[in-house]
Amino acid sequence: MIAKHIDRTVRGLQWPIAYGMAALSPLILTALALWLARSTSYPLYATMFWLGVAGTFVLSRSSWVSSKILNKAIGYERRFTQAILSFLLLQPTSVILGWVRTRLGIQKPTHASQPDKPLPPPTPWLADDNWLIATSPYFLPTASIVLWLLSALLLPAFVRSFILGVGVAYHLLSVYFQIRHSVASTTNSQYPKRFLWLFLIPMNLLVFIAGYAFALDGFLGLQKLPSDLLTPIWLLMPNSTAS
Repeated sequence: MIAKHIDRTVRGLQWPIAYGMAALSPLILTALALWLARSTSYPLYATMFWLGVAGTFVLSRSSWVSSKILNKAIGYERRFTQAILSFLLLQPTSVILGWVRTRLGIQKPTHASQPDKPLPPPTPWLADDNWLIATSPYFLPTASIVLWLLSALLLPAFVRSFILGVGVAYHLLSVYFQIRHSVASTTNSQYPKRFLWLFLIPMNLLVFIAGYAFALDGFLGLQKLPSDLLTPIWLLMPNSTAS
């Protein structure tokens, strides 16, 4: 019952959250401008980050991006990310199993169209059309986070900035790849363009800013993000103008 209540709540919040993210876009763009301006204070880390971004985009122009290996890697990351969100929302994590398509692309096992095969045992209730689970691979950079965690154990800080550039660029490319092309073992969801603009674009701008802030200033950079997002509000407050 709790899982179903969570699912209904999340689905009901889809468009309020989407419009809320769109309303935050000016604040997000301000934070992006602040961190781009801070690049001169961290020349080595900024250079390594952008080298990682540039290298990844250069590779994306080759046949590597359309290879079966990359296609499968994105497919596995997509299912793993959906499984994480399913677990956090107390939904069945069966998104990593076999599927047929539902309205938002979340899939579930079926044998209804194969009467010659015995029916499987009852499966747990699945949160069909839960938009947050369905879109999680489009804004949650799971592979990038894992890549950074591995680099943090073995590599110096400036090389980790390069890895973060690679990871952020890979995430943005994978989002584009999933929307424009079919991904191995998945069925692409057809989202309204309005939802893509309102929710996914601001979310991925936040992913980029968080990755860039972390590449430049580590955890301290992440701690600065909330205040950076609120900078325009603070500047418009009467107390700030009076002082």
